[in-house]
Amino acid sequence: MARNRSDADVDVLVAGCGPVGGVLAALLGVHRTRVAVIDPHVAPYPRPRAAALDAEVMRILVRVPGLADVGKWAVGVRRSRVLGPDHRPLFTVDIPDGRPGPLPGALIDQPGLEKALRAGLSILSNVELRTGRSVVAVEQDDDHVDVTLDNGDRVRARWLVGCDGASSTVRTLLGVPYEGVSFPEPWLVVDATINGNVDAVPTLSYVLDPRRPLVTMSRPGAYRWEWMMLPGEDPARMVDEAIVRELVGAWVDPDTIRVQRAAVFTFHARAASQWRRGRVLLAGDAAHSMPPFVGQGLGSGIRDAANLAWRLAEVVQGLDGNALLDGYEYERAPDVRAMTTMALRTGRVVQTRNRVSSALLRAVLRTAGAVPGVELSVGRRAQPARRLPRGTAGPHPGAGRLLPDARVRIPSGDVVRLDDLVDNRWAVIGYGGDPRIHLDAGTREWAVARRAVILAIATPGQQTTAEAGCTVIERVDGALPAPRRPAVTIVRPDRFLHGTIPAPLNAARRASTESGAR
Repeated sequence: MARNRSDADVDVLVAGCGPVGGVLAALLGVHRTRVAVIDPHVAPYPRPRAAALDAEVMRILVRVPGLADVGKWAVGVRRSRVLGPDHRPLFTVDIPDGRPGPLPGALIDQPGLEKALRAGLSILSNVELRTGRSVVAVEQDDDHVDVTLDNGDRVRARWLVGCDGASSTVRTLLGVPYEGVSFPEPWLVVDATINGNVDAVPTLSYVLDPRRPLVTMSRPGAYRWEWMMLPGEDPARMVDEAIVRELVGAWVDPDTIRVQRAAVFTFHARAASQWRRGRVLLAGDAAHSMPPFVGQGLGSGIRDAANLAWRLAEVVQGLDGNALLDGYEYERAPDVRAMTTMALRTGRVVQTRNRVSSALLRAVLRTAGAVPGVELSVGRRAQPARRLPRGTAGPHPGAGRLLPDARVRIPSGDVVRLDDLVDNRWAVIGYGGDPRIHLDAGTREWAVARRAVILAIATPGQQTTAEAGCTVIERVDGALPAPRRPAVTIVRPDRFLHGTIPAPLNAARRASTESGAR
């Protein structure tokens, strides 16, 4: 690699090309950043690992190069159930097929996801994927990170991001502690394929069985079972074919499936003591790991990538200072702690082997499920709108809230999603007219430097005028209500709001907004 800008081979070196490292590299590539990705595996890991992602993460992924064709690697979850020991439903949530917008959540094929992701990276001219190589040494100074690979090659980068998993070499080389606990109860995980449809509806089920707690997932052509192992059981014996056949035989004819993987795992709740040291950052499992009971492990890593990518791009391109990167851990760590706490609490419920407690919980769920309309109401509710932890995103109204992926009508008359217009870029949104009329010269330059998307939401019954470069849109589903007084909404590339700022928007007000991202 020829050295040029700042005597660096690349702007960002990403260690690890799993989903988190791959998404980070792709988003950096979209933001015109020179990236190299190092991964020890020549091809994606061929066996299933992560199984589920929520709606917010799916919204991130469908905008990543190579991942738009969701059907190649995911299927939307349409049913979530809690079952009793006899496998009969206690409480069922059905998500209507006709629900508008992105998938409400998905069961994924991780090998398919990684394959599509690598294909997407291959079309980005400013991203280089180097497989079959590992990081063995890291040295850094005030301006660069020098990384030594296992074949003796050295790569100089302006920034290094370790996305190399829970046993991260990058984190170890930095000497950053990985603090937390490991669960004493191991779990047996079995992934299998089956001819034809498993269920008519892709389903996630928790089985409240005090004899042996279980989580199971099914999608067309595939099953996953996760059984908690009992005290005294030998992990080596539990993966034996005869034991696996006996366990899956309670669900399907074992002769009709092909087991892809049977492995025993111990779950962890751990986090790095710091996610950035100098010019080296950590993301995904290298920064944190959590039990899988709420399906947020991989999703949290994808959120890391989305939060970090635009920050690194801003710094690399000289649009902001290095302090912008401090906002990454400041925003993400509280969310990870909250998700970990939720996973631990859910795990205590799922893993209960107390027969009395389990019977009481089953009775409560059975009663709730019998109340007319309760299950239907839960199924119709959209995923609660996420927001950044309070106090991290800035002082203005709406700061830290997630931009709704609303349906809007564009001048051609077509109805599109707001994400189709904003993509992975900054956005400046006005109400009733071109927002740039409310911007001072410095703020206009700020928006131009970031190639911000300029949108004007039309006021019903009034003429909306806009200069060239501004797209006038009309609300279709009532989202994006206009503020009570003239204002401008600024949206970050990760679709969280900087805030809705009263007009006129000048450098001082913009700066007060930006300071919240740190």
